Amino acid sequence: MEKKIILIARVSDIEQRKALPAQKQRLENYARTIGSKWDYQEFDESAYKDDRQKFATLIEEKVQSLKVPAIIVFDKIDRFTRDASQKEVRIMSSLVEKGSIEIHFPSDNLFISQNSPATDLFRLGIGMLLAKYYSDASRDNVKRRFDQMLNDGIWVHRAPIGYKNVLKGGTPQKPIKDIEVDENKAHYIVKAFELRAMGKPYAVIAKELGAMGFRSNIANSKAPNKAFLERILNNKFYYGVMVHSGREYKHNYPPLISQALFRECLRVKDERKHEKTKYDSKDYRFKKIVKCGKCKRAVSPFKARNTVYLRCANNKCLNANTAESLILDGVAADVTYVDVPEEWIDQVIAELRNRHDNQQLYFTQNIEQTRNEYDKIKGKMRKIYHDLLDGRITQDMHDEIANELEARQQELNDRLKLLTSDNKSFQVTASYLLDLAQRSAELFRTSDEALQQKLLEYVLSNIELNDKKLSYILNDPFKTIVEAKKKSLSAHNSNIWCG
Repeated sequence: MEKKIILIARVSDIEQRKALPAQKQRLENYARTIGSKWDYQEFDESAYKDDRQKFATLIEEKVQSLKVPAIIVFDKIDRFTRDASQKEVRIMSSLVEKGSIEIHFPSDNLFISQNSPATDLFRLGIGMLLAKYYSDASRDNVKRRFDQMLNDGIWVHRAPIGYKNVLKGGTPQKPIKDIEVDENKAHYIVKAFELRAMGKPYAVIAKELGAMGFRSNIANSKAPNKAFLERILNNKFYYGVMVHSGREYKHNYPPLISQALFRECLRVKDERKHEKTKYDSKDYRFKKIVKCGKCKRAVSPFKARNTVYLRCANNKCLNANTAESLILDGVAADVTYVDVPEEWIDQVIAELRNRHDNQQLYFTQNIEQTRNEYDKIKGKMRKIYHDLLDGRITQDMHDEIANELEARQQELNDRLKLLTSDNKSFQVTASYLLDLAQRSAELFRTSDEALQQKLLEYVLSNIELNDKKLSYILNDPFKTIVEAKKKSLSAHNSNIWCG
């Protein structure tokens, strides 16, 4: 019986969208070597938010219900998934184990079937984990851009009430965004701080401002209430400081009040205001990585009488507080058991080198392309300067063109910095992954709580606490290592490559 062939092409960002035709061509060239006909599916997840769900539907409904054996073909591992815990990955894992499907990655020269050896499954795990690392690094690009703007004194979100977002010059394609004082509302903000500094309660301030005509930025909104005023009176933006992700930055916009007035308002602040719990600033092994198994809310650590406990954030949840010591030994045992067998080291190094070489080519090509465009703009800048000197263009024309070229230069320079940083980050990640897999036991035993937490994040996922018991999934490739060692490399009867 001829196996059904399904080709799947996927891209996840705008930069990759142009690569879809080439990806399709590679898939079809490979399909001709294994069959005579095939189905082609394409998912541009950068363009359509619901394409992720379309991919899940394809796997959950169509692939799972196939009546004949099938070969699912992805160009490379990173086109398959960057999250081994996804439902569609678990489904395909189960189908592989039953012999219902095979999964082929021709560009990586990797073919997963019911009879695949543990080393091939381990390669798949390594590939998925590195793909996830790179995906996370790409998301960090946006964060780094925001961080740079904040360091330059530029607010990256909507202006707080009393200020307004405006556009100042630029082009229709690339307008220059700025923030200005909103003269219609700024005086209300100043008045609120002055009244608070006099010791007046929120209710009185709200009543007075409402009578003066103060409303929020929302159309047809009501007079300010306590919660609304509290947010305003605790916002450092009004005296010149931006707060983003817990960090403070000095901004470039005119302050509405003095820092002294702000401090005076803090002094008269209601002392019954909720204080932040002490553990927020401490490092705990299970901080921000555990969910409640009953209500799915966050589980937070806290310390009482020299003992660390885990408790659900939902006060109405019946899940009991659990001493960290009750669950730590089992977790530590799994984490310290993921060291790579000596006989696998060469295979791991080869896989890391292969992934690095492919990624290095991507960075090299993009860096070269960015530098070439940057150099072309430098040439254009010289040309318009000579045009100005020779009288072919006016000073205004020169300045307008120069501003556009300089803006593009800055964009290219920022992109070059990000590409260079990502390239270095990828190399460090690959090296660290190998070191982690070889020395997990030593690292966990000798690290402080903060580093132990990072190690747990690398190795474990879907961590839940339920009735004083902790459940979790070992991430790949660590699960592969553990299962292969426990079963003496007998991988055919268990799902050892996905969560």
